[in-house]
Amino acid sequence: MSSVMESQSALEAVLPGYEIGAELGRGAFGIVMAGRHRQLGREVAIKVLSQGLVDNADVRSRFLAEAQLLASIEHPHIVPVYDYVEHDDACALVMEHLSGGTVWGRFVDRGFDHRTACAIALVACSGLQGAHKRGVLHRDMKPENMLFGEDRVLKVTDFGIARVLGEDDTLATAGGDLLGTPAYMAPEQASGADLGPATDVYASGVMLYELLSGRLPFDEEGGSLAIVLRHMNEEPTPLRDVAPAVPPKLVEVVMQAIARSPSDRFDSAEGFGVAVGEAAAASWGATWLEGLRVSLREPGPILVSAQTAPATAVAAPGLDGGEVVKPSIEIHAGAGAGDDLVLSDLMPLRRTPVDMPAFPTALAWVGAALAVVALVLGLLGVGSSTTKPALPAGSVTVAGHDPTAGRVPVNLNQPIPIVVHGLPAGSGVPSSARLVISLGGLSVVHSTSVPFVRTSDGLVTNVDASAGRYLVGGKLTANLELVGSQGTVDDHFGLHASRSPFGTFGGVVGIALLLIVAAYTESILRTLRRGRRRQNRAAVGGLAVVGAFGGLAAALFGWMIGISAPTIGGIILPAVIAAAAGLVGGLAARRVGERARVKRRSNRLVLVAKRKSVSAPQPASAGGEA
Repeated sequence: MSSVMESQSALEAVLPGYEIGAELGRGAFGIVMAGRHRQLGREVAIKVLSQGLVDNADVRSRFLAEAQLLASIEHPHIVPVYDYVEHDDACALVMEHLSGGTVWGRFVDRGFDHRTACAIALVACSGLQGAHKRGVLHRDMKPENMLFGEDRVLKVTDFGIARVLGEDDTLATAGGDLLGTPAYMAPEQASGADLGPATDVYASGVMLYELLSGRLPFDEEGGSLAIVLRHMNEEPTPLRDVAPAVPPKLVEVVMQAIARSPSDRFDSAEGFGVAVGEAAAASWGATWLEGLRVSLREPGPILVSAQTAPATAVAAPGLDGGEVVKPSIEIHAGAGAGDDLVLSDLMPLRRTPVDMPAFPTALAWVGAALAVVALVLGLLGVGSSTTKPALPAGSVTVAGHDPTAGRVPVNLNQPIPIVVHGLPAGSGVPSSARLVISLGGLSVVHSTSVPFVRTSDGLVTNVDASAGRYLVGGKLTANLELVGSQGTVDDHFGLHASRSPFGTFGGVVGIALLLIVAAYTESILRTLRRGRRRQNRAAVGGLAVVGAFGGLAAALFGWMIGISAPTIGGIILPAVIAAAAGLVGGLAARRVGERARVKRRSNRLVLVAKRKSVSAPQPASAGGEA
């Protein structure tokens, strides 16, 4: 409260002709106070440069130059400048006071339909074009810098304020916080390249994208530097993917406006505005602007385009402009420099120290440990692949072996003899037998039921399981079904087929799965290490899926080399652990990709700095690098 009172008293001394009111806003550049001209009764907004900037003579001179340029612009959609005052240690700019709030405030509170969003874009383009004709770039176009006045009039404010501090450079603190709003910043503005009208077109295109969809074309995760890196290095999310209800012609216009290369965008704000107007008229008819709470007051090509529909256009019933859209976030990532900015704390973004993200050592070790655990469990198996035979020892023999004594060796190419010597009382006398062979809980061979023949050795039959000779081999699980008049008796035991698993269909599937897992793992990790953010989330999830298949492949490989026969638990547990290993490994690889992306950004900015130093050398006394 005391700082506001001090600002009021200081302003009253500088501007005795005005009554100073409440504080309207505060930022890195200074404060904005409400005011009222004592004689004219006109409400005004007074922008006061912060003390840390006023002390710099270059900043004061550039602030005056910008004020003179803005005062010379007369445009219905640009906030007019009424007065400029320099007195001792104060610089104040007196402007029209617009009391209707910002576009952003109304967007958060009420939302806009698609027609209103387009009308706002037309106003922005109209105001920007008027400024561009006088050689003034905005450099920080966003919904917060568009204000509503009386009678639905919308105006653009804060032209050229960023240039007051940094001339043609985008400035940042040593910690990497930018002056400006990274969510709307054009790639060339972040890299320190030459700026032009296409720079403001880009910001206006991002603004329209957000008003139409409620989202920004790039993620806002991370700090200011991370956001501008996405604008510099990645392609925006297609508008049609996040707002399918937006008319296709309008989608094309917006995506062209936010192209990474300035040469691929519209070359002027008027060109962008005309394209928006034509797309809107083609979608909703020539009267689409009627009934909106936003009006375009400047006659010219933009307004003409909006009121001229092609012959093939058919206005939607009731001029439906789509559902009302509200933003998915309520705060934009803005300048992090704080109040009372001091110029000496800033440097051009291209010379800002780049903090490399920490190497994900812990994540990498955790992922590797989980992968090893999954591999060991898959190879050695979890649980027993067989259960204790239900029949007493010596009651049944399979291929001449007692199942209760261990795995029964069999040759699936030949009939398997089964002899019943005697069953427990109450089991009845079996009339036929059937053998079911399983791998990992999945039944792969079902023999036909064959009758017993009574001999001196007992009940004898031969079961044909040759259908599985090329399917499986090695350690398996079997279930002998003895069918009699009193029901079926099941006897579970282990088999060991003579054929090597490597020579079976199951072995081929296991080897193929191993190769596929290895190939996909390498491909996904390569994608993550390259740091392509749009593919990162899908890639991390994909690596978890591939990890699950890797656990299955480990269990199959343990079976193929004869260590263990896979069980259901022996497949599921390694698969789950391997999926976790894939997820953790993917997160680690994504961090590596972030390091690579930051390094590329650092190299790019260094290259830009070298090019600019060659074309326009800076003297060592200017405070920059020699």
